[in-house]
Amino acid sequence: MTKKVIIIDDSLTSLNLIKTAFAGSDWEVYCAQNAKSALDMIYDVAPDIIVTDAIMPVMGGFQLLKLIRSNPKTSKIPVIVYSVLDEKNSKFYIKKERAEYYLKKSETLDELLTLANNVIKEHPIDDDYKYEILKTSSKFDNFIQSYAEPTEIPTAPPLKFEELEAKFKEKYDFTRSDDKILSEIFSIIYPILEYNLAVVSVESFEKKEKTAYFDIRDIILSPIFQNHVLNSLETKNSFLFKKYAPNLKVITNEEEFFTKIRFDFEYKENNVATVIFYSKDKSKWMDNNYLDVIKNVLDNFFKARYINKSSRVHKTNELSNKYFIDKFDFKFDSQTKREMYTAIIDITNLKDLQDNLSSEEMDFLNSKISEKLISFVSDDERVYKNDEGGYNLVIFAKDEAHANQKLGWVIDILDEINIENNKVDINIGASNCKIDNQFNFYEAQKCAHVALDSANSQDRVVIYGSK
Repeated sequence: MTKKVIIIDDSLTSLNLIKTAFAGSDWEVYCAQNAKSALDMIYDVAPDIIVTDAIMPVMGGFQLLKLIRSNPKTSKIPVIVYSVLDEKNSKFYIKKERAEYYLKKSETLDELLTLANNVIKEHPIDDDYKYEILKTSSKFDNFIQSYAEPTEIPTAPPLKFEELEAKFKEKYDFTRSDDKILSEIFSIIYPILEYNLAVVSVESFEKKEKTAYFDIRDIILSPIFQNHVLNSLETKNSFLFKKYAPNLKVITNEEEFFTKIRFDFEYKENNVATVIFYSKDKSKWMDNNYLDVIKNVLDNFFKARYINKSSRVHKTNELSNKYFIDKFDFKFDSQTKREMYTAIIDITNLKDLQDNLSSEEMDFLNSKISEKLISFVSDDERVYKNDEGGYNLVIFAKDEAHANQKLGWVIDILDEINIENNKVDINIGASNCKIDNQFNFYEAQKCAHVALDSANSQDRVVIYGSK
């Protein structure tokens, strides 16, 4: 069940610390730096609990508490006063304004989280009460007016797979968090399907557990129904893109939707995602062309996500300190008797591979190359992907002959990789670098590029600038 908290503190530092603690424990967090802003926010959000500082300009926490308690529409919302004030000095206010929960700021944030979780269990706010709070919001009238005066929706042109696929591929940056990517994906799909609820369940590779993302449109989602969906997807974690929004309809079970469509996506016998769309009416869903196109594009998207996430070894295994994406971070012993070489591994048939393989297969190919290279280098050597579709290596060798031998092994290792009968064809250019505090990595790479230009099918490894 999604838990919502409003945090009020005039100190931005304190506000951010508390926000981070709650957000990291799966709370939906709303923040305000003054009590007056928080009052309006209460009606827009309908929180499960409020955490407020006591001493603030214009209106203090105890004044805010008095207003909350005096209004029947907000009086049931539990409030924690979290302040630097000593409880003894605050005793009068705590008793007068019915601040049942008080915690001194000297206590840890873990204790604040524990208290908040216990409080909402003891004093849960039901959906009906939240709905009455939301009806007081100024946004509610705007919603009613727009709902009462519907505008005619123009007929959309036929949907083409290539057009939708191109829009999705713009979002294929899987280094970003899932909530940001999926939020953008939903914004692409919604104008096509006009659903009331979309749910995506995907595995979080970092936590090794599934998370369900809810995109809620023009409904209030009952926690009971939300838990039903989570149970059906066998996941306990959830993330809501649309919070409690003013609406005339609270959904409590599946029967209240006219249509439900579920897609289960698999890749190599692994469930990579489950997507469920719900609608209160038929909308455009009877047009199979839309659904088929969306299903196929989603299938490619979630396969690409799975391949990228599962193969990001530079972040998830014990070899992570060897793999760098966007920076060169390297320490070395200037007294070493070995020589340092920086090399560029160029995939010479990269264009042919891109023409013959799908984007998912190219992602998988790159993951295999990364794994091979990372397993090759020793503890004090480095490998990372460059911006040109190739890879950079920093290796140590006794002399140029030894460096040639090591780079020859790299070619042998990568020559073994074969994806759908497409082999990787590579050349390597390297430069010999002085090991001192003035080492310039980028200058060394320029030398390696010069060496690479000299490489050919007969002489696939060229070293430039040897001593």
